[in-house]
Amino acid sequence: MAVAVGSYFLSNQAGVPKPFLIAFTLLFGLAGAALLLRLPAESKEFAAEGGAHVLSADCWGISITANLGARKQRVPWTSIKEVLLAKRFKTIDIGESCYLGRAVIVFLTNDEYDSLSILDRINVGASRSGGDRPFLYVPYPERQEELLIGVLREFAPDSVRVRSEQVAVFDFRKHADSYSNA
Repeated sequence: MAVAVGSYFLSNQAGVPKPFLIAFTLLFGLAGAALLLRLPAESKEFAAEGGAHVLSADCWGISITANLGARKQRVPWTSIKEVLLAKRFKTIDIGESCYLGRAVIVFLTNDEYDSLSILDRINVGASRSGGDRPFLYVPYPERQEELLIGVLREFAPDSVRVRSEQVAVFDFRKHADSYSNA
């Protein structure tokens, strides 16, 4: 809509070809109006679906959606080494630090990570930590840590470690991961 309004005001300027700007204004005006009219229906549909899928677990494994709009990745428990809930997650890279807040970090086996193509790694949000451990990361809502830990421990086999830490830091400069309960 802003593009349509801007092109409308440009069409009033002297020396501007009017037919092109009129067509441009109509096109973007109609597209913006269609989006605005569709927005309430989309939001009701989104709310009815229970929101966006982020993380779910069952006896077979974990389903995780790393980013909004990313592909849901189903990971069997046999492909998971560890699940970590961090109240504060921070990454340190050369020249920058990034504070990511509350995070569920699912550490994958090297075989699972290596089986993904580069495009699949991007689509599902798989990456390597500062200590070169493959992982998937997803944020979790405030005050849900105990519920998540309980559910994950209920379904996770004994071979998968499930733990909670106050702070998790992936330091890519030092090539190390550090965890703290302080």
